[in-house]
Amino acid sequence: MFSKKKNIHFIGIGGIGMSAIAAILSEKGFKVSGSDLSENYIIKKLKKKNIIVFLNHSKDNLKNVDIVVHSSAIKKNNIELQFAKKNKIPVYSRAMILADVMRLKSSITVSGSHGKTTTTSLIASILESSNYDPTIINGGIINGLDLNAKLGKGNWIIAEADESDGSFVFLPSTIGIINNIDLEHTDYYRDLEHIKKSFIRYAKNIPFFGLLFLCIDDKNVVDIIEELSSQKIISYGLDPSANFSASNIKTMVKKKKFFTSFDLIENIHKKKIIKDFKLPLIGKHNVQNCLAAISLTRSLDISYKDIKRSISLFQGVKRRFTILADKNNNLVIDDYAHHPSEIKATLESLKLISKKKIITVIEPHRFSRLECHLNDFIDSLSKSDSIFILPVYSAGEKDIKKIDSLIFSKLLSKKFKNKFISLVKNEIIFFKSLKKIISPGDNIIFLGAGKSAAVAERFCKYTGLD
Repeated sequence: MFSKKKNIHFIGIGGIGMSAIAAILSEKGFKVSGSDLSENYIIKKLKKKNIIVFLNHSKDNLKNVDIVVHSSAIKKNNIELQFAKKNKIPVYSRAMILADVMRLKSSITVSGSHGKTTTTSLIASILESSNYDPTIINGGIINGLDLNAKLGKGNWIIAEADESDGSFVFLPSTIGIINNIDLEHTDYYRDLEHIKKSFIRYAKNIPFFGLLFLCIDDKNVVDIIEELSSQKIISYGLDPSANFSASNIKTMVKKKKFFTSFDLIENIHKKKIIKDFKLPLIGKHNVQNCLAAISLTRSLDISYKDIKRSISLFQGVKRRFTILADKNNNLVIDDYAHHPSEIKATLESLKLISKKKIITVIEPHRFSRLECHLNDFIDSLSKSDSIFILPVYSAGEKDIKKIDSLIFSKLLSKKFKNKFISLVKNEIIFFKSLKKIISPGDNIIFLGAGKSAAVAERFCKYTGLD
């Protein structure tokens, strides 16, 4: 790839994807540094690996640096990025450096608009427990491993393929997965057709000796199959015509823990039924994620016995339906969902285990996403009995005058006249108001990809639920 004498600097190293690559390169023997604007859980873990992290952006951070890596979230006017270009320091995007890392081994990439992190984590957990010792580059902290990146000695590397800026089409994948295709990242993609074309390019990168796994429950995935006639495709999904499907799906509660049980139907050479899988996650979307993991790991000749055991022991992913508190017959849940499809799936899952009210605290993510999917955002909250709206998390965007949290709250009130709708202006007043309406048996869920997780933790401390 390049000489290990090179010093590599990551701008925005605290991001979940950037940190994973930085950790892998550090373990490979490269000297790695990075910068970000504030410390978080990820940065603390990087520092324990002796990676230098500057909590500012400054040209002084680039002394003796040979290569600079940046994510798509870094603006073109970033002082470090400008300094690197002015001084002819080679600049790599996150996808470019990830592609180089992935050339080290045979690779599995997981793509799709939703469910990538959970699917990647399930596959990584199965490979790990089956002694494959994989290299892992994930978009979330795998709870059972307490990491989002790991340098393994085995022959496989598994990585989440982020489609947000289109660069995932360059990843060298031996095996690929497409979970679903949705209208997302409209700051980069013109429309749904543009997104579909990118997924087609990603899929066509799979070599003739590789495999492509597709979820045929998703209409947009089915729409592109005709374009992939030269790929070897294995299908999965709840559709009974899939090569791997599920039946007899049930939601279970045991000792305050939630499971989904199902029977697996394999239909490749001849029909097989493998009964009684137990997945410690709930919701139809998680069964689909699990089917992706099962179908892929079976292609690597891992036995059903080992797959079933690994799945039953799966501990989930940080910020994916994470239970922060379980007290007084109330659950407080933190979830990363920030697109209407994700919010709808998450709330439908919560409905399966809720006996009384669902109280939702939502942090809209990006003005552009809220504007583009406004009606879908409103409809996605239909399962909620009470809704609190936090300020829009801009993710660096400029405000759009057409939409904000106030306008969103008014539209929700107009649509759902029988629901309690409240705009959050002051955190303490919000905590008092939220605490006041909670009754025994109610479940509270915080949804968002920005500051909502920290708000949820402060709420638990404020109410003594932690």
